[in-house]
Amino acid sequence: MDEIEELLQQIERELANGKHPIFGGGVTVDAEAIYAAVDGIRAAVPGAVREAKIILRDSEKRMEAESNRARDIIKKAEQRADELLNEHAIVQKAREEAELIRRQADAYVAKVNADARNELVNLLEQSDDALMKSLKLIRSALNNLK
Repeated sequence: MDEIEELLQQIERELANGKHPIFGGGVTVDAEAIYAAVDGIRAAVPGAVREAKIILRDSEKRMEAESNRARDIIKKAEQRADELLNEHAIVQKAREEAELIRRQADAYVAKVNADARNELVNLLEQSDDALMKSLKLIRSALNNLK
């Protein structure tokens, strides 16, 4: 590309250094120098085009690689998000099951306490009845002895 720029500057110098005719407009220049510069540009253009194609190809490869990398990052992020959602669902399910088990345990404890209380009341009532009968017998025996 530098070569093309240099050749264009050479053409500009030729035009700037050209002689102005007495009659008419324009400039008289060294045609051979201009043709040589144009030929040089033509020769340099394919190289410049090749360079541009190489740069373009490299850019496309980099863009493709970066696009693939971005897709991979997005895919991994989506997979991780799915994992986190699944973990969240598992944790939520475990919490729900733990709450159910806790409620069942609380209900069982309440039932066991109620059953134990009822049994204790029954035993105390039976004991009270037995003691009352024993007390009546003792009082009756005491009254008989008096």
